[in-house]
Amino acid sequence: MDLAGVGDGTLECTVSSPLKENDGSKDAYVSYSVTTNTTFPSFQKPTTSVRRRFTDFVFLYKTLSKEYPASAVPPLPDKHKMEYVRGDRFGTDFTSRRANSLHRFLARLALHPVLRRSALLIIFLESSDWNATMKTRPQRGSSASEQAASGVFDNFTDTFINAFTKVHKPDKRFIEVREKSDKLDEDLGHVEKIVARVARREGDIETDYKDLAEQFQKLITLEPGVETTVHAFAASVEDTSAGMKILKEHTDQDYLGSLRDMQAYSTAVKNLLKAREQKQLDFEQLTEYLTKSTSDRDILASPGGAHTGTAGFIRSKIEDVRGVDHEQSRRERLRKLEIRIEDLTGGVEDAKKTTEAFDEEVVREVQDFERIKRIEFKTQFGALADSHVDFYGKTIDIWERYVKEMENLGAPIS
Repeated sequence: MDLAGVGDGTLECTVSSPLKENDGSKDAYVSYSVTTNTTFPSFQKPTTSVRRRFTDFVFLYKTLSKEYPASAVPPLPDKHKMEYVRGDRFGTDFTSRRANSLHRFLARLALHPVLRRSALLIIFLESSDWNATMKTRPQRGSSASEQAASGVFDNFTDTFINAFTKVHKPDKRFIEVREKSDKLDEDLGHVEKIVARVARREGDIETDYKDLAEQFQKLITLEPGVETTVHAFAASVEDTSAGMKILKEHTDQDYLGSLRDMQAYSTAVKNLLKAREQKQLDFEQLTEYLTKSTSDRDILASPGGAHTGTAGFIRSKIEDVRGVDHEQSRRERLRKLEIRIEDLTGGVEDAKKTTEAFDEEVVREVQDFERIKRIEFKTQFGALADSHVDFYGKTIDIWERYVKEMENLGAPIS
């Protein structure tokens, strides 16, 4: 079934198997296996598998963000802000979390009706010579830093200019979206704290089970007569500890990470709302400028209008001192105003079309986000439930085997 809602094919991507490359050298890095299953005719094969490093994902994200400004491109896990990860960047804990986040990144792209059709995404998913393909595009390092610097400057300029400017006619549709996004972030923050506590307690239980098994193993040297019974019990406790470790890792590395990734995705949607608001602000400011210019022209064209008000009186006196012909000056200013009004009229019309078109794109983008969010929540929560079912099912099997083993040994079972 096509979950992207476009009904013309499926695209499923899986990120797994982190592998340290160039081990022992200063150029060591981690690559990830990216497996794709699709029915798209644009792919060379229905199933492909390639290896990509994190910087390849970064390049894909930045390029998509640039090529699709009206889309809330799903964000990547932050390269420098994973403070909740303990250990080095080549450790299993770190690479497993990153693999899960990269998997969600590609899954979101695959569910997006526009981004899933990107030519670069197709190349990323199936090209066996990705680096050679990238040589035809801007260099990853320099261009990325230049774009980042330019983006920071542009954002600073917009923020400074519009620091005290607000949209005069806010759209109710997007106000509701903003409020829902804020509420989602708040709820995700609460759930994240609870899940983090659950993961810590699962880790504590795992450690307690492991310690218990070790202590029972020590009893064997003190009580050789019960070696078989104690060894079987300790082994069962140790197996339970191993199962709890798997459950804890899923809770901590996958489910907890998915909550943080969803918060980042929600932020991307809010950034898109800011971009939409900026376009509306541009339209309103152009409209105000056009209205003022039209008013100035009408005043200037009216009898005696050139000398109306304080500014007109001062200008008239300055022109007298300079010996300027008042009528000729008035006609020249009128001509410049007509040119400005003509330019502004075209600019206002273009800005209106751009704003309206962007509004429609944002509406569709919000709908896509809601659909992708529902699918992801269902998938992640289902996987969490499955991990619990699997843990308790295996725990039951472990202790049922222990009971049978004790019965076979003739031990009393109450």
